[in-house]
Amino acid sequence: MRLTRAIAATWATTLVFGLGHAAMPVDSEASSWGGEVRRRVAITIDDLPTVSRNFTSAADRDRLTTTLVGAVVRHHVPAIGFVNEGKLYRGGTLDERDVDLLRQWTRAGLELGNHTYSHADLHTVDADTYLNDIARGDNVTRRVMAEVGRTPHFFRHPFLHTGRALAVRARVDSLLAGRGYRVAPVTIDNSDYLFAAAYDDALARRDSAEAKRVATQYVAYMDTVFGFDEAQSRTIVGREIPQVLLIHASFLNAQMFDALAKMMERRGYAFASLEEVLSDSAYKSADTYVGPAGITWLHRWALTRGMPGATFAGEPEVPPDIMAHAAR
Repeated sequence: MRLTRAIAATWATTLVFGLGHAAMPVDSEASSWGGEVRRRVAITIDDLPTVSRNFTSAADRDRLTTTLVGAVVRHHVPAIGFVNEGKLYRGGTLDERDVDLLRQWTRAGLELGNHTYSHADLHTVDADTYLNDIARGDNVTRRVMAEVGRTPHFFRHPFLHTGRALAVRARVDSLLAGRGYRVAPVTIDNSDYLFAAAYDDALARRDSAEAKRVATQYVAYMDTVFGFDEAQSRTIVGREIPQVLLIHASFLNAQMFDALAKMMERRGYAFASLEEVLSDSAYKSADTYVGPAGITWLHRWALTRGMPGATFAGEPEVPPDIMAHAAR
């Protein structure tokens, strides 16, 4: 759920937790190259091996993965992909072709993380079911990572739903810590999946003009999203922090990652690993958010500290034609 609806839905229930008005930490942490301070961003990609509305054959999945990984590598991005291992099975049998898609990531030097087995929603299943889905969600990923001498260290909640009660959050966090995981936060969320649906449909119709139009709108939209969250960082934290971007393993992002990377570079970003970005002190900020929505960590920190609703104004909107198309 995007921010505007999320804040409207959760404002009243969230403020009962952790209402201190202490200032967020302000410091000058940043990376510098030759004296030039640059923004930093970690690129995180959800729903591996692939997600597509129309293109689901083995050949499609391989083409999507090859294109996306190739673009990430060209821009020297230390990205991390979050895996739903349930997608690796066909008729209950592990499909080694899909396992090889994960190997494309690890052999390129990229990291993999746990996104649960079935993309379970912590707000709609009981805690025990969710915990089992986490435990079941890394059997193959650990094996694939071990082949290159690594282990998975990060977990991403599906839908960014982290629990409707602090006790549930604590149970999940305890299991994650026991399995060697750290939660992967998000500070730049967006509606890329809506554009991806429209893009897939245009490709399926072989309408190259429409696909190009959707892709152009998408990159422009993402540019405004970055501007919004940079401003939110300054308002909420008091400075621009290293950001964590969430996008999905779609054909749209595979085809447009070059353009996205160039947009980020124009905005002054250097690409950093998730580990590096999370070393910034802002990510130690208190988060007691237990509302129904999946919102960014910037906004969890703000709600935890009781910041006024006006803080969240100005979220970029998805163009109406993309919204209408994706809802078909």
